[in-house]
Amino acid sequence: MQLIVRIADGMAQAVHADSQTVAGLYPGCLALPVPDGTAVELGQPWDVDLDAAMAAVCNDIDARAETLRSAVLTPGSGQMAAYQAKEVQARALLADPTPTEGEYPDIFNEIGITADSAGAVAAAVLAAAEKWRTFGRAVERVRLAGKKVVGEAGDVAAVLAARDGLVWPECRHHALSNTAK
Repeated sequence: MQLIVRIADGMAQAVHADSQTVAGLYPGCLALPVPDGTAVELGQPWDVDLDAAMAAVCNDIDARAETLRSAVLTPGSGQMAAYQAKEVQARALLADPTPTEGEYPDIFNEIGITADSAGAVAAAVLAAAEKWRTFGRAVERVRLAGKKVVGEAGDVAAVLAARDGLVWPECRHHALSNTAK
């Protein structure tokens, strides 16, 4: 069970199942795990341990980063393998003076869909990969910097302020072509 505690007064505000994603739903609050069998009543005071607050916020930060990444990529290891294969083929094709369909099947497969020639498909694949990497780097920078600030916080209010002060990159899903999604 997750307990939502308002930091301003240390009062229990809500409870949720562990499987629910509640990060960001309660401004000024922390979602903390509750030990099995612990009785919780809404409105009761709840002492928030600094280490528990740090762990909860670091989990929130990781979850937000993954949500942002997932917004621009099709999920699944199979899809990621397809992206990686296309990128490898795209780089090789652009360096090959006489590319053939047999050598670069994933690139040739997208002619007429992504672009009108193998070279243009390869260029589009590489551009999409770089757009994702640029976005991914920005997400990772905020994630790591946020966790650093949380780790340096001296009290629970500072932990919460660190979380709430993060400025995440804007997810521009439409800016990524279909070769990256």
